[in-house]
Amino acid sequence: DPSGVYTYTVSGTSPCTNATATVTVSITAAPNAGTNGTLTICSDGPSTSLFTRLGGSPQAGGTWTAPGGGAHSGTLDPSVCPAGIYTYTVQGTSPCASASATVTVTINQRPNAGTNSATTVCSNAPAFSLFALLGGSPQPGGTWTGPGGESVSASYTPGVSVPGIYTYTLSGTAPCLASTSTVTVTQVAAPNAGIDRSIVVCSNDASFSMRSQLNGTPAAGGTWVGPGGAHGDLFNPAVDAPGNYTYTVVGTAPCANATAVLSITVRTAPRAGTS
Repeated sequence: DPSGVYTYTVSGTSPCTNATATVTVSITAAPNAGTNGTLTICSDGPSTSLFTRLGGSPQAGGTWTAPGGGAHSGTLDPSVCPAGIYTYTVQGTSPCASASATVTVTINQRPNAGTNSATTVCSNAPAFSLFALLGGSPQPGGTWTGPGGESVSASYTPGVSVPGIYTYTLSGTAPCLASTSTVTVTQVAAPNAGIDRSIVVCSNDASFSMRSQLNGTPAAGGTWVGPGGAHGDLFNPAVDAPGNYTYTVVGTAPCANATAVLSITVRTAPRAGTS
């Protein structure tokens, strides 16, 4: 019904005239705070207007209170504002009561995969945990992918695993995106000095390469140290002292040097004299 003057009339009985009275009605518009809404946001998401999350057609100009009852600006910054129920209130003009509506805010924490790191390992080093090498404070429970994009475990075995970039991924709870970090592994080939061996030679045998007498596949370019100190690769049974000869191949950091020992026993050749 419209506002205005409403007239009440009582008909009179002749010779009485009619009698009238009026009621003047003023209608004050009720305040409209909209309807309740929700907001789910990531902890590192952008600041968001709570007003836009209300349903219906809320009036502007109202006030907001935070979950604890304190005043709030109406702009939610998920990095500092708490989750909970935010209340929007539009004051009513008497005799209308104030109107209120709420926005229930859920803040999902962004996953933390830590920060990138790098390491250099020797190909003969023991296996190690990739997770332990991540920087920052990574959360457990993520997954690893190797340099080729294949799923791998969190353990790297030098000499078996492929060097390169390993990616750690933690899935996020919507609307949070996944978080990733990497460990870049550089692998240095370990030096190979071969495997220890013991040999027996005759004093009149021809000179020979000591490296060729070691077991395994020793790399060239190493150095020898014998009973008398530094020694070349050739051993002359007629003049060189028997004993342990150590072959050393220098390693490139972080690999240590590799050594192998050739133990040589020299038997004196028999003499039958001359004719």
